[in-house]
Amino acid sequence: MTNKCGITKLDLYESEDRQALLDYIEALTKNHEAIVLLFELEDLDKWFAIYSPDIVCHSIQGLLSIIGDVIPKDSHLFQISDGTYSIIFSNVDIDKVIEFAHTLRSLIAERKNRISLNEPDFGLCIGIAKGSSKDVVPKSFSALKYAKKILSKVYFLDIGDDEFQKHQQDNIELSKIVKDAAYKGNIIPFYQPIYDNRLQKITKYECLSRLIYNDKILQPFDFLYIARQMGFMRSITYSVINNSFKIFKDNNFEFSINITEEDIRDSNVLDYLSNRCKKYHIDPSRIIIELLEDIEFGDDNLVVNNINILKNMGFKIAIDDFGYANSNFGRLIKMQIDYVKIDGRFVKNIDTDPISYKIVKSISMFAKSVDVKCIAEYVHSEAIHSLILSFGIEFSQGYYIGKAVSSLNN
Repeated sequence: MTNKCGITKLDLYESEDRQALLDYIEALTKNHEAIVLLFELEDLDKWFAIYSPDIVCHSIQGLLSIIGDVIPKDSHLFQISDGTYSIIFSNVDIDKVIEFAHTLRSLIAERKNRISLNEPDFGLCIGIAKGSSKDVVPKSFSALKYAKKILSKVYFLDIGDDEFQKHQQDNIELSKIVKDAAYKGNIIPFYQPIYDNRLQKITKYECLSRLIYNDKILQPFDFLYIARQMGFMRSITYSVINNSFKIFKDNNFEFSINITEEDIRDSNVLDYLSNRCKKYHIDPSRIIIELLEDIEFGDDNLVVNNINILKNMGFKIAIDDFGYANSNFGRLIKMQIDYVKIDGRFVKNIDTDPISYKIVKSISMFAKSVDVKCIAEYVHSEAIHSLILSFGIEFSQGYYIGKAVSSLNN
């Protein structure tokens, strides 16, 4: 077996390949469960784009050498793919494996302080799972997926094989539903009203994707992650844009469209928005492009450049869920944002949680200082709405104002 670096099995400190991994686990689990620690070198493609292959591969060998020196006895290192490796443990309890995972990340972090500035400083993401030969490997990949989302970068998927198999089957069924809905055009926009607190009337709507299946309405968090994995996000974006334009061509409301990082980085999406404006005779100034708050800017400025293109076309720009994940007040100035949508996780508790109260008030005060308007999400009661008004926040959105509906005639 040879990988992108041209490293053979022997070079990898006696690590073995994917089939050897499966054979080993099958033999191991005849007597007891196996524990799999799956780790991934972060940003491997980025490092290959910056450094020569020889430098990257030399760094990988050095990192694997460190790991080879510290892995416990009776454990085996396997290569899954470029940048992804697995350690199989036997006769070790799960707490020891989790402790080893954190130790491993600490060792790699220490290595960063010792290496030359002219070579990559890899980080590790680690997923851990325990189970039978049939499920432990896919379970470890699920754990790795969760690890990528959390700060500690180490995640143990503490779930039994039966429960995991049900989870897999549910995902398979959901995949079929999403595929069928995408082909039949059953992923459509619903429209939630946004209330202008100064004019005291509804002036805008947010276009939210919904999946219709057997008379059930699925919310985005129920199906979008599967849609992204299956490569349907672009077609969903186009469908929501086109169907929304059809609705709003016959009225004067403003409306907002949610845009993912993939969308804002794709000039085709920008062209499609411009094309729909011309087709339906809608002025871009009526349209708010909502950027998910966790969009990464990167070093290439592509996101900022494309935002500026949209601004020059006349579109307005909003940051969705502002205040929670990667919030940065400087971004409001850098991108010339028109609106921030204050994260509903704070808004919904401002009448009972002093911290949420202070966060929402601080965001609204700063936004005013840089001439950015605020939209408060999750306004679910009169008490919440009254506090939003007292802050001078310009717009309210939530169940107290109105739920998302399939037609503006509802």
